[in-house]
Amino acid sequence: MKSRTICFLAVACAIIIFTTTTYVICADAPVTLPSIKELPAACQKAKAEFRPLSDVDVQRAKDLLAGAIDRLDARLSKAGPNGDDWRKFLKLAELRNDLRENKLPDQAALPPFVSGHEGLELVWFVDVQQALQNYLSTALAVKNPQVFRAFFDDKLDKLTASLERYISKPTTDDAAVISESLSSLAQAGQVPALVAAVKHHYVHPNLIGQISAAVIGAGIVEPVDDTQSIRDCILGTDIHGTAHTVGQKSVELPADPDHGLLDTIFFGTTRSDNVGYNGPVTIYSVGTTRLAACKRLWIDETGLSSYPGVSNAVTDVQICNIQSNKGRRIVERVAWKRAGQQQGEAAEIASRHAETRLNGRVDQEAADPLDRANQAYVDKLYRPFTERKLFPQMLHFSTAPAAITLTSLQAGGDKLAAAGSPPPVVEEAEMSLRLHESAVNNLCFDALAGRTVYEEKVQATVTSALGHLPEKMKSNEDGAPWAITFAPRQPISVTFADDGFRITIRGVQFQKGDDVAKNMNISAAYKIEKAPQGFKLLRQGKIQVAPTTERKSAQQVTVGVLLEKRFAKIFEPEILAQGLELPGKWKAAGKLMPIQVVCRDGWLTIGWKRSTAAPKVAAGR
Repeated sequence: MKSRTICFLAVACAIIIFTTTTYVICADAPVTLPSIKELPAACQKAKAEFRPLSDVDVQRAKDLLAGAIDRLDARLSKAGPNGDDWRKFLKLAELRNDLRENKLPDQAALPPFVSGHEGLELVWFVDVQQALQNYLSTALAVKNPQVFRAFFDDKLDKLTASLERYISKPTTDDAAVISESLSSLAQAGQVPALVAAVKHHYVHPNLIGQISAAVIGAGIVEPVDDTQSIRDCILGTDIHGTAHTVGQKSVELPADPDHGLLDTIFFGTTRSDNVGYNGPVTIYSVGTTRLAACKRLWIDETGLSSYPGVSNAVTDVQICNIQSNKGRRIVERVAWKRAGQQQGEAAEIASRHAETRLNGRVDQEAADPLDRANQAYVDKLYRPFTERKLFPQMLHFSTAPAAITLTSLQAGGDKLAAAGSPPPVVEEAEMSLRLHESAVNNLCFDALAGRTVYEEKVQATVTSALGHLPEKMKSNEDGAPWAITFAPRQPISVTFADDGFRITIRGVQFQKGDDVAKNMNISAAYKIEKAPQGFKLLRQGKIQVAPTTERKSAQQVTVGVLLEKRFAKIFEPEILAQGLELPGKWKAAGKLMPIQVVCRDGWLTIGWKRSTAAPKVAAGR
């Protein structure tokens, strides 16, 4: 019996050791991803990984849809009668009833969500639209497995062909097909390893901005020279005085890999003439306080914040005279003796009080500008972009002693982004932007695909962002407003290549007053050339306004002429890039002149340098 038990234990231990060892080896073994050149072949191999969908997938999709409807309903409850109108338009009651009765909604349930009406771009509507599409497609895949398998193979074939072309020569058209294929496969729960491999090679940050410590400091570095009244109480002495402070504000950028950090530093000296009242005597003194203060600000994707100010003060007090209020010499002698005994303690207390006043001052000076900047960030970027599912998938700040860097990835919904690292910026640039075409194209797709945009709304948005409406954005003299219903694929696309760029606007409908034309594209191409001061953009030929079909209709000809005239104001024959001025106190930086403008391999790279000298900035600690 004992021998059997021992044998059993030995076998069990061997199995445990083998299993554990195998797990550790497999866990530690690196996952080998296909190289870029191997991706097309990997697509074909992935056909063997087809996973038929089941009722479990349908139930999961149904639960996601129900949750999205609950969130939308809760949001509409805050909108009063307008919310009730949305419920009727979207037929939410019928949709809920279908889910409750385990009945598949009709395909007619989807069109209201993709009708392009203003408001449907908000996250609550988009979540229901996407969840409804997923639920319907999943249910159909289970009902028609052969059709779904053919769809799967077709997607992989298109992905293979597009990747082959894209690897050889990237284009925005192939990027769109690859993104759509990846999104469809991921949504259907297919070939996750292949999707991850493609994204590993082609989804990297597509916007990098950098601003130097010198430019940051230009709006902060300044001398301080002011006079203030002071009132204090130290060791029972009621002190009144006038303080004259002289010093210098500077900036330091502490290294931090995960935040944008900024320390505003103040060093200065305060000299004060004081009169103190303590019982029967009046004390006349002069104070000298050496001051140092620091206020740390930081920025991340949620906005700007700050730590309370910290400071250090060292005060030296010289008593000039002590007078008895009634002219008694003995009182004055006693007061002098006590003052001498307490002078060190009084100076220490005065130092701490000076620190408290200085901390309050630096906090108060930072509070209003910080609140305004943070509110502007939240109101104009964070909230509207988050509510419309447009916020970048990554928005990362980092700090080095020489500069603050912003790194962003705009690639929602399994879209492609940059294929690798951005190009270099010239060393002497003090501010730079490196923008990959995918950042623009992905954002435009998420914001505009299938949407109808009206001229008045665009003008209001531009005015809110810039504080004024540029001349080129103003309506034509005829006063007839225009509207564009953008194409569902690539509504606006840009291509950065060969020291130039091309922008294309695709619309399924253009309307100018009573004139309407369907299915037209507008495009303009520019070359970048060096100018005596800065750079200039030269339009290559005329603006191209063309239908997507071979034959032009009469309406397309009429509207095409109007569109060419309207967009000629925006896409001017020559655009001079003569530098920019930063707002507010940062105007002290002077005009920032472009010293590098390059369009190549999908990237737009701009480097700026100040045209005039700015105040020195302290090196980071």
